[in-house]
Amino acid sequence: MPNRISAPTGSHAREPGQPIRRGPAVRSVLPRMITSLMAATVIGVVAQAVPAHAAPGGSAPGTVFTNRDLPARSLARGAGSGDSFTYWTTGTDRAPRLSTSIVQVPDGRAPKGGWPIVVWAHGSRGIADQCAPSNQPTQADRDEMGRWLDRGYAVVVPDYAGLGTKGTPEYFDTDTTASNIVDAVRASRDVASGLARRWAVVGEGQGAGAAIELARQATRIQGPTLDYRGSAASSIPVEFDTLIGSLGPSTTSMPNGVAADVLFTLSAIRNAQPAVRLDPYLTDAGIGWLDRAARDCADDLTREFAGQTLGSLFRTPLSENRELIEAVSRTHMIPIKGFTRPVMMTQSLFDQNVIVPLSLRYLNDARAADRRVTARTYLAVNQQQSDALSDNDIRWFVSRLANR
Repeated sequence: MPNRISAPTGSHAREPGQPIRRGPAVRSVLPRMITSLMAATVIGVVAQAVPAHAAPGGSAPGTVFTNRDLPARSLARGAGSGDSFTYWTTGTDRAPRLSTSIVQVPDGRAPKGGWPIVVWAHGSRGIADQCAPSNQPTQADRDEMGRWLDRGYAVVVPDYAGLGTKGTPEYFDTDTTASNIVDAVRASRDVASGLARRWAVVGEGQGAGAAIELARQATRIQGPTLDYRGSAASSIPVEFDTLIGSLGPSTTSMPNGVAADVLFTLSAIRNAQPAVRLDPYLTDAGIGWLDRAARDCADDLTREFAGQTLGSLFRTPLSENRELIEAVSRTHMIPIKGFTRPVMMTQSLFDQNVIVPLSLRYLNDARAADRRVTARTYLAVNQQQSDALSDNDIRWFVSRLANR
């Protein structure tokens, strides 16, 4: 399907929440830079044709750059229509970045006030462009979208800055990821019709940290056209900076998902911040695995690395790399208090994607520190049962937030 390029519009051109009209022609107000891209047929091609730092005049965060209809075969269960779009946001360096997202709306007529929005803040999918959920959603992504569409919510699934667009994702930068989510929601209301101002976030893993950060700052940064209600977070990867600093030749086994997240994090830092100088700390095997992490998506990398030990990747302890520890500590901050909206935190005792004792301690600390926190833990017979219990609690929680 040809890509449809929509003009960035100012407040004088539309009412908040009114969808951008799409068509094969480019509006005359578009900068020449965008006009030159009309022949592009894939959103990823359009996004990468523009330098990551080059934002045309008026391209504020949350401004739509391109959008196209999702074909019927790409829609999740329960969706009536959907769009894939590129929008302006910011990166870790606070410079303008293009990012991608999808939005899907339920089948049928929107209720009065519009479909309330649920953001699916996905967990680790990898750092290569082909791993972006807008391009290649996992079965978990499809299932999550289908659940919320069936419940009567529009679903926004953002790719975080650098995932699916030019540049390397700043993996586990919770503040930047939170900003990307807000910008994706703002842009989605210019793309899809019938979306309400009310929105909430459901986050897992990498997205859980951003969901919790949004419970602290979304009301401040969302602007007047949105109405953030709260966040639900599961599988929360706390103290990741401490984990990275503890790695070295003596490190033994870790849960499979945690090991994959370590590889993605180190690979992203190695590619995006060469001044950190990781290679002197790595064995030949370590260099090979970080190269592979830059290419493979999470499911494949997790499966391939199974049975390996992280210690085999390192010549010397990473605690000696001060620049690395500072880089991770600066970006991976998950608050325990100061929330302006409710936040539910859930944790299974069977979780392979976090260090469970650390996550449980975080839940206890957050619940004690802030009255807006609701915490749930699950000791079930398997992960599937834990997931079902968590989903039931989160469904109830989001329904209350959205006044459903």
